[in-house]
Amino acid sequence: MNGEMILLLAPLVVMELILKAVCLKDWMKRESLNGLSRTAWLLIFLFVNLLGPVAYLVYGRKYHGND
Repeated sequence: MNGEMILLLAPLVVMELILKAVCLKDWMKRESLNGLSRTAWLLIFLFVNLLGPVAYLVYGRKYHGND
């Protein structure tokens, strides 16, 4: 990999790590999540690049029920 490619990919890698950290922090404080189990959402946002954290933030955090 040459220097130009690294410079182009670095912001995406940083954004991915920030999104995962935000998701993990939110996931740890919630007891109930929308749609799937807590474990399933954890696996999705940790291992599905970029789309996993976005899906969690948009859909998974919404909880329709009594807390």
